[in-house]
Amino acid sequence: MIANFALTADGKVSTRNFTPTRFTSRADKRRLQEIRCLGDALLAGARTISTDQMSMGISASDLRERRRAIGLPAEPLRVIVSNRGEIDPHWKVFQTVGSQVIAFSTQRMPQNLRASIARLADLWIFNSAKVDLAAMLRILRSHYRVRTVVCEGGPSLFRALLEIGAVDELRLTWTPLIFGGAEAPTLTGTPDGFLPKTIRYRLRKMETEGDECFLTYTL
Repeated sequence: MIANFALTADGKVSTRNFTPTRFTSRADKRRLQEIRCLGDALLAGARTISTDQMSMGISASDLRERRRAIGLPAEPLRVIVSNRGEIDPHWKVFQTVGSQVIAFSTQRMPQNLRASIARLADLWIFNSAKVDLAAMLRILRSHYRVRTVVCEGGPSLFRALLEIGAVDELRLTWTPLIFGGAEAPTLTGTPDGFLPKTIRYRLRKMETEGDECFLTYTL
């Protein structure tokens, strides 16, 4: 799995109100699309999709053609995760023509909402309070032939994926901004204790463009 985030210089991925994360340059937005191209599936949590009004697609025609040229669909599958079942059928991801949408949720999702979402996406419901992420990844592999997942957050989902050892590669864009504030989320959310163990990554590539720094780490 590849995880991709943009960060401020003080390590924040958003403001304390989780406002849309549109604080990076045009070059980074192109980079985001290029990273999406690497995946068989694009994964994000419900709040991130809602806040950023994500379509979860690849808009650049040259990148779509690049995928087709190597025998891949023009766009990766679009995968949504929501523990609480708070998925809105009016979100942009459902209104935008593109690849298949797959949603994973739990018994906490109301029955009437399940029916609405099932008309728009493949819906998988876990009989638990939280989505079993390891089982979700197995489903993506066995039912949808997904080998590479690109995760775009949010922080809570990323933290949970780290805890099960699912993140092989980390792509970061460092920006010359400082948000400050204890309640503004970092990569793993707001302060909530240490991870079960330290996870070490190795820097594989560093590029700069303008005032931004693009970093690639591998496990």
